[in-house]
Amino acid sequence: MIDTPHDELKRILTAISSRDAETFAARVDLKTLMNVGYDEATDFLADNCAKFHKLYPHDLFFKFGSRILRIYNDKFRGVHLGLISKVIAAYFDGSFRDADTFAKTPIKFLAAELDRLLKAVRADFGEENISGDTATLAVKMVGDGSSYGRMIDTLNFVLEFDRRGDEWRLRKIKNVEELVPPILDIAETYWPASWDLGIKL
Repeated sequence: MIDTPHDELKRILTAISSRDAETFAARVDLKTLMNVGYDEATDFLADNCAKFHKLYPHDLFFKFGSRILRIYNDKFRGVHLGLISKVIAAYFDGSFRDADTFAKTPIKFLAAELDRLLKAVRADFGEENISGDTATLAVKMVGDGSSYGRMIDTLNFVLEFDRRGDEWRLRKIKNVEELVPPILDIAETYWPASWDLGIKL
């Protein structure tokens, strides 16, 4: 029997929890996932810039309007995606265990935060669509989320896979627009302004 995207997603989650970088890289098209997600998120943020400025008036990211937001994200695209890539790498290679403060080791510090967050959430699978190319996942906090409080209620991911022979490879989050508002709210609550300083890539 040919595996489904649901089966593949289980393997990916196992690779994440066990920090198996080789399996993760083989089953996730991370470059496409990040590039497409970044561009779609930028479009959504820019199209709703005025709304988000009202919600988060202290955040200069939304103050100057959609055109400036697009220019900013385009200019710093490599920096943003580079930061994400380095944090993911530090998580998988375990170097986050040597994390000090954010100011001293920002990449390792963020990877350590990622590790703590992953331990504080539970992932539940949605109904399987055997004939389709997507799998769904509901991510929510376990208990009180420890030091994170109730940072995450429930985030529902719709994930799209490419067929490669008898295997699948994750390539896209299909519901980026649905996920941006709650993730943005988490970032606005959780990410201190001081963390924007001192990251060298």
